[in-house]
Parts: sequence; structure tokens; C-alpha cells
Amino acid sequence: MYDLAVIGGGVAGIFSALTAARHSAKAIIIDPNRIGGGATVRSAGVVTLQLDETNDVMLVRRSIELIKECSKDSWRVTGFLQLGRPDQLQDSINSMRQAGVDFELLYPSEIESKWPELMVDERFIGVYTRDDLSLEPPIFVDDCREALLDAGVEVLEGVGVDSLSIRDGEIDRAVLSNGEEVRADRYILSAGAWNREILHRHGIELMTVIITCYAYRFDLGEGLGLPSFSDEWLHSYWRPWRSELVGGGYDADFSDAPDISDAPPPQKYIENSLRLLHRRVRLKSPPRLTATLRGPCSVTADMEPIIGKIEGIKNLVLVDGLRGYGLMRGPAIGELAANLSMGRDLWLKLDDYDPSRAINKSPEAW
Repeated sequence: MYDLAVIGGGVAGIFSALTAARHSAKAIIIDPNRIGGGATVRSAGVVTLQLDETNDVMLVRRSIELIKECSKDSWRVTGFLQLGRPDQLQDSINSMRQAGVDFELLYPSEIESKWPELMVDERFIGVYTRDDLSLEPPIFVDDCREALLDAGVEVLEGVGVDSLSIRDGEIDRAVLSNGEEVRADRYILSAGAWNREILHRHGIELMTVIITCYAYRFDLGEGLGLPSFSDEWLHSYWRPWRSELVGGGYDADFSDAPDISDAPPPQKYIENSLRLLHRRVRLKSPPRLTATLRGPCSVTADMEPIIGKIEGIKNLVLVDGLRGYGLMRGPAIGELAANLSMGRDLWLKLDDYDPSRAINKSPEAW
């Protein structure tokens, strides 16, 4: 018998289980693949405070703290530079001000003086924050797995959850794909794009959309000393890692189901991202494509995450809708989900993230 069972081993699930274990809870985390083997390891790895909602800025700030506590070798502090017209950057500027985040406003000449490889149009400004990270997901996932084991979390990989046994308004056990059962006092469902199918089996329709997001790794042959950066005019983003830039255009396709295959993205997406890179960075030699990434993302209608309890199932907390920002917000969201499940104090109000806004129930689900 466990105090907490976490269903889904992505970044939010990892930090739910870690938080619970660090508060002396007996926790298990369950994933049909490897821990972090879904969207987490396929993320582009940009972790920035420069988001448009104040709560998101606060979530990322806490996530940076948690990432640094959990992993030592997977991240580099690169700072983050957001480029665009002043009106395009205003929401992010306002959110950071409200969250108390320090930033610099830079003009094109200042940007090119700091980073000569960047080409910046005179119409644009830059917003620069110093604490943002370039995060290498495969290393991060390995470090997280080790952290889970060190904290005493039982890690169950290669086995999925087939169904949940719900009695008298509570889950009393999770039935696994190998026929075994897991019993816990509390459950967190944090399976990302896979949540929808799990809940559907119980007559609970989660009104989310699944998209497949793409990113690319280009080897430049040398490190350029660039910060991580986004371009709101060209709609692209990049982070440095050694001699590579990882990122691309904001490429995504709608999907009927989560896709974690190794199939390459459409060639037009790769070619467009390469063009965007050439328009913003002075390159000494042609970049070489070394890898493509495809990760499944779950999106709500209002673009906000889901963090909360489902009406009628009092010992379940649902986490979903992290969009393409799971790696940035996921550690903090996982911590909040665990504290909510255990009845601990929360540092962020979760009213706007209530699951009821994204759920339909059939009568037999009650």
C-alpha cells in the first residue's frame, strides 16, 4: 500500500513523486515506457522566464530552482533574449514586472555588440533575462530517474495503467497492463497526452487537443557564445548546447493520438527552420542537421494547464494541458500537484486551473 501513486512518468509526474517522497510519503511512479521517455525527453530544452502570463513566470522561476536541485549536469545558464517589436514583447514584459523578475531592454546596436553573430532589424528591441537555462533533456531524464530512486520512490517502468477501480467516490486501486494492481491512498494522473484515453475508459471525456510538436538540432561546428533566444517576428526559438543550436520554428500538427515515433517531420518544416536560422545568425559554415524531435503535447481550449481534483473522485489530482511548455512549468506544477494531493499549503492559487472547465462526464462515470 502506497501513500501516493503517480500515473505518468513525465516531468510533472517525476516532481510529484519526488515532492511526496521528500515529505516522507511512500510513493510509486508508473509509466508504460521509461521514466521521462515520452514528451519530456523529446522537448527542445528551452527554459525561460519570458512568458505572457504572470503565473507562468512564477511557475518557471520555481521550476528553475527544482531543476537545479535535481540535476547538476543537464543544464547551462545561458540567459534568454526575446526579439521583436515592442508591442509583441509587452505582455511578457508586464508579466515579468508583476512577478518581480529583473530584465534588461536592449536596442539592436547593444544586442549586436554583446552577440556579434546575431543580426537584428532596427525596428526590434530585445528583452534579456539572465537566469534562463539551456536544458539537455536526455541527461536531465537520467538525473531525474536517479533522484527518484535516491528519494526512495518505487519506479515501475514498461507497465501501463489499464483501468482505475473507483468505489464510493475514491480510487481504491489501479489495474496494470500486466494484470497486477497498485493500491494507494492518493493518486495523481499526470500522463500528458495519454490522460485522455485513460479517463475515456471511465466515461470521463477530457476536452483537450493533442498536437505533435517538432524541434531540430543543428551542429554549427563551433560554439558561438549565444544566449538562448526567441524571435517573435520570425516565430522561431533556439538554445545553444556546445556546438549545436536546438529549436526551430513553432512547427506542430494535430494528432489523433500521442506520437513518440522516430519518424522525421515534414521536410518543409526542417527547411523553413533552417531559413529562419540563417536570417538571424551569422554562420561561418553550413549547419548540419543532427537530429529531429517530435513530442506529443496536450492543449486545453483556454491554453491554460489543468491542476486539480476531478469532481466525484476525491483522492485523484489531474495534471494536464502543459502545452509545449511542459519542461519549463512541469517541475513546479508537479510539486503543486503533490502538495494539493497531500493537503499541504500551496504557494500559487489553482482556481484558474480547475479540471471542471475541460471535463465532460457520462452518467455512469458518477
